[in-house]
Amino acid sequence: MLGVVLIVGSACCFGSLGIFGKLAYRLGLSTPQLLSYRFTLAALLLWLVAFGLRQYRLPRRSIFGLVIMGGAGYVGQSASYFGALHFIPASTNALLLYTYPVVVTLLAALLFGEKLGWIKLGAVAIAFLGTLLVIDVQLHAAPLVGIFLGLGSAAFYTGYILFGSRLLPGLPPLPSTALIMTSAAAVWSGYALATGQLGIEWTAPRALLLSSFAVIGTAVPILTFILGLRLVGASRAAILSTFEPVSTVLLAVVVLGETGSPLQYAGGALILIAVILLEGQGWRESSALARATRE
Repeated sequence: MLGVVLIVGSACCFGSLGIFGKLAYRLGLSTPQLLSYRFTLAALLLWLVAFGLRQYRLPRRSIFGLVIMGGAGYVGQSASYFGALHFIPASTNALLLYTYPVVVTLLAALLFGEKLGWIKLGAVAIAFLGTLLVIDVQLHAAPLVGIFLGLGSAAFYTGYILFGSRLLPGLPPLPSTALIMTSAAAVWSGYALATGQLGIEWTAPRALLLSSFAVIGTAVPILTFILGLRLVGASRAAILSTFEPVSTVLLAVVVLGETGSPLQYAGGALILIAVILLEGQGWRESSALARATRE
C-alpha cells in the first residue's frame, strides 16, 4: 500500500508540470528561464539527498551515457513539452506525451526483436485512434506547431527510455537521476545565459512558482517514484503512473479553467486504456520498458 501511495503521489506531482508551465508563462517567464532554474534547483536537492544517504558513487563507464540522457534526451523532451504549452492546452499536451509507451513498444520490437502479440497490436490500434481524436479536436482550435511539439516530446521521451533501458540497469537510481538533472541544468542554463535569459526580475510569485516547480514538480516525484518502484515493481509502477495525465487534466480544469470536448476526453481515455493493456500483458515481457527508470 505504501508503494502504491508513493507511485500515485509521484504521478500526480509529475502531472503538475504542464500547470506550472502555463502559470510561469502567465508570470512572464520564458522557457529557458523556467527550465534552467527547474533543473538546477532539482539537481541540487537530489545531490543533497544522495550525499545525505551516502549514495553518490557512480561507475565511471556510465557517466558519459547519463550526461547524454540529461543533456540531449531530457533537454529535447522538455523543450518540446514546454514549447507546446505556448500553443495547446496543458491537458492535451499531457495526453499527447502519453503516447510514448506505444512508440516504445513498436521500436522495442523493431530494434531489440521483442515480440508483438495480439494484445500489443490491439493496444497500439486503440492508442492510435485515441491520438487521432485528441489531435482532431485541436486541429480546429490550436496551431499545428503545438501538436507537432506535443508529439515531439513523446518521441524524445521514447528515445530517452530506450537508451536508458540499456544504460540504467544495475546503476544506483538516485545519483544517476541527479547526474541526469545536472546535465539538463547545464545545457538549459548555458542556453539561457547565451541568449540573455538567465537573469530574472524576482517577485514573490515568481520565486514561489520556481521553487515549487523544482520541488513538487521534479525532486519529490522522482524520489517517491524511486522509493515506490522498489516496493511495487516496474509493472505495477507503470500502470499506476497513468494517474499522471489524469491528474494533469483535472488540475488544468481546476487551476487553469481549461475545458475540453467529449471527443478529446474520449481520445485520452483510449490512450490510457492502451497503456494499461500494454502493461497488463505486453510491458511485463518488454525488457525495454521493465528496466527503464522514470525521471
